[in-house]
Amino acid sequence: MRLKNESRKETVIQKSRFIACATVAKSEEEAKAYIDYIRDEFRDATHVCTAYIVGENDAYQKSNDNHEPAGTAGIPILEAIRKAGLSDTVVCVVRYFGGIKLGAGGLIRAYGGATSAVLQEAYKVIDISIATWHVKYPYEYIGSAENWIRNHTTDASFDYDDYAHAYFASNEEDLHTIFSDLTKGSAEIEKTGSTLYEEPVNE
Repeated sequence: MRLKNESRKETVIQKSRFIACATVAKSEEEAKAYIDYIRDEFRDATHVCTAYIVGENDAYQKSNDNHEPAGTAGIPILEAIRKAGLSDTVVCVVRYFGGIKLGAGGLIRAYGGATSAVLQEAYKVIDISIATWHVKYPYEYIGSAENWIRNHTTDASFDYDDYAHAYFASNEEDLHTIFSDLTKGSAEIEKTGSTLYEEPVNE
């Protein structure tokens, strides 16, 4: 599961402003570029603490306290990302100090809580792999074949020469049997590859 796009949320704790900024990042380079972008945008902030989980099998997981006491900012942000079950995610929590010290426990709760809040409200998706197909069939079966394709597949397109051709994405089981039944055994079907689709996550 990952974020669809950037999300931000501000909270105020003991007069300190915490602005949590989160977005999707597919590589360390993208994560670092986003961190640089946020630090430049909030260059007058007291702290910009960060963490990210990116890469295949969550290979890269890093955090930074940005001069807050060690372990009170970056790690709580990272743990909140993990708890949310997200991959390919970078979070920056901007702090404007309000004059009241929070203590180690207060900082951990503040940074972790700010991260959890922004991730809870963020729009999340799952990338699902769907097979792509090409089916060739005689013109006499255009009606039945194309009606089924339009109702049961995605990204359908059609082409015509001596035969009718359909191109679509589907994870439907046993397409060979389905098209054999639709065309009385005259269809030719081949898998051409796969594509990724985003499926929204409802919470």
